[in-house]
Amino acid sequence: MPRCHLAARLLPPSLIAAACVLPAAPVAADAELGEVRVSAVGEKPRRAISLQAGALPAAVTVIGREEIERTNVGRDYSDLLRRVPGINAYGFGQGDIGSPVKMRGFTGTGAHGADVAIHVDGVPQNLPSASQGGPGMSDLSWLTPEMIERIEVIKGPFSALYGDQNRAGAINIVTRGGGESSVGLSVGSHGTARGTLVAAGGDGAAPDGVRTFAVADIYGSDGYRDNSESARGAFFGKASLRVGEALWALRANYYRADWKAPGYLRYADLLSGAVAPSARDPYAPPLWGDAERFGLVLTRAPARGEEGLRATAYVEHYDKSRANPVGGNVNALNVQSDRRAIAGGRLLYNHAFSPRAALAVGAELRSDRGSGINRRWDTSAGPGATYLSYWDLDLLSYGVFAQGQYRLLDDLKLVGGLRADAFDYRIDNRKLPAASLDYRASVTTPRAGFVWSPLPTLNIYANIGEGFRAPAERELSPAGTPGPLGATGGGATAGLAPPKVKARDLGFDALLGARWKLSASAYRSQNRNEIRETTPGSGVYAGVGDTTRNGWEADLRFFASDALGLYGSYGRVKGRIDTPLVAGQTLIAGLPEHTWRLGAEYAVPHAGGTLFLNGDAFYLSGAPYYSGTDPGPLFSRPYTRYDLRATFAQGRWRYTAWGTFQPRDFASEQAGSTLDPRPKAELGLGAVYRF
Repeated sequence: MPRCHLAARLLPPSLIAAACVLPAAPVAADAELGEVRVSAVGEKPRRAISLQAGALPAAVTVIGREEIERTNVGRDYSDLLRRVPGINAYGFGQGDIGSPVKMRGFTGTGAHGADVAIHVDGVPQNLPSASQGGPGMSDLSWLTPEMIERIEVIKGPFSALYGDQNRAGAINIVTRGGGESSVGLSVGSHGTARGTLVAAGGDGAAPDGVRTFAVADIYGSDGYRDNSESARGAFFGKASLRVGEALWALRANYYRADWKAPGYLRYADLLSGAVAPSARDPYAPPLWGDAERFGLVLTRAPARGEEGLRATAYVEHYDKSRANPVGGNVNALNVQSDRRAIAGGRLLYNHAFSPRAALAVGAELRSDRGSGINRRWDTSAGPGATYLSYWDLDLLSYGVFAQGQYRLLDDLKLVGGLRADAFDYRIDNRKLPAASLDYRASVTTPRAGFVWSPLPTLNIYANIGEGFRAPAERELSPAGTPGPLGATGGGATAGLAPPKVKARDLGFDALLGARWKLSASAYRSQNRNEIRETTPGSGVYAGVGDTTRNGWEADLRFFASDALGLYGSYGRVKGRIDTPLVAGQTLIAGLPEHTWRLGAEYAVPHAGGTLFLNGDAFYLSGAPYYSGTDPGPLFSRPYTRYDLRATFAQGRWRYTAWGTFQPRDFASEQAGSTLDPRPKAELGLGAVYRF
């Protein structure tokens, strides 16, 4: 049923049934449309008592396996989020330096994926202290689309299951444990090539049966701009085994990347023609970077249903270096390095007291040990004696949480949650030893909400909740100005409290007749005591920054026929700095005020197979930035992107052609006076054989 297939990806769970009860034309067997389970006709839809993200009274989007296979993603995970209303996700074009994901008006501390708590199989991906990318950065370069089963996007800090960085919301990624074996090859513009091998085996459904799943991925590109070559390799393997009433899984991952970085170009130079969009930064030497990470994750989940114990234990090695420019000096680099050993675990027990009530309680612990270094290099002589920072880190965080659900009436469900998190940090500052410290602090964050279903095709919800982020090493132990190790002076700022955000939202999702679905939400987020430098460049930090974000989002879906689905969304957000560091600079830099999305999907039997067509358009505008101390804001050029994709599936083969078009001159998703120009057109071809 094509409509059920579309509904499974475009509707919340409570509305799938209403979209699927219409008559449907037969579809060829090789269309490979996934199974969809729907409620019995006539049953009143409502959000279930469940741990699934879709059961929350919140704006939630779930991206399933079928949509992942049909999305223009290239290799990078962030492209999978482009269709989600209100989210901006993109790459920097500077190698594997982070995964920026922005939602609910948060642009990201350091813009490298902070302010959104990202978990993969229960393992947090944000780094609380990173010498590159800023506090809370997330880096998912190791993760490829073939490894992902589904992605759950929760807007707002309304789930107690997620802690540090859950200020704008959370993203929960579940990796695959099975599927078809396949081999794939793709080629694209600018010397891009990628090969992928997927191997699946065993029968995880049988008692004591071991199920295996593995992905090997190799990627390389010459890049659009000068000095932007890159090469990556990744391996992912998982083995699953049912033992009694428990499902155990052990997964391993390995990732290695080397890249060159073209740097950013000045907008004024591009306008004057002083530099070509494809050139590298002329004010810096050639930049570069490399990364390696590997880890093991052991999970335990109930074999049937959601009630019972869930557990996660993990260890990981993380090693990344990146060269940055030094203020127009073409003979020097600042080289940032993070080397970490990370380990932790999580326990969660879910108990259903009745069909109307359930309570999930849990605890988690994470250890992050290693170093964060930023060192001056001479391009001819190599590493020098001048350091921007050098921290030896021993970071321990732990927390307990609870989230309960209660159906007060058949049509009204209440949800409440509470977290208590604590930090026990030892930071040795080898640059300024006087700034070394032991830091201990805690934070408590409650949340509550409800969902009301007054009609069979209508859900109305509201939330109030708090989120937080942990202080970073550079804020607790400032490194001062560049100089040698062991310099005198400086001091710790041990009194910093974790910055908190208080958020509210109100929204609904509804079926309008048989073919239309509309969802919308309005929100307000107040960020209190954000940590900032008291004076720009001073290296002295305090909890002085307050910001407010007011916004709303609307998303409309239309099932034009059994084979054709259309969607459109619009988001608007206004952000204000209540206590600006520079007088008059009250707008949040880099925050687009307007975001539009339009798209269409078409699936039809053709020539003994099935033809899938996708088209997506993306537009954002109104992103402010400032120049120096001028209180008058400047605005980046509006950015437009089009994605087109065609896939023909026949027997065991899938053939794909795609194109990405970014037609505006000197426009970028990254706002500011410097930018990373993108090519106006990128094209690609691929083939996958399943066996």
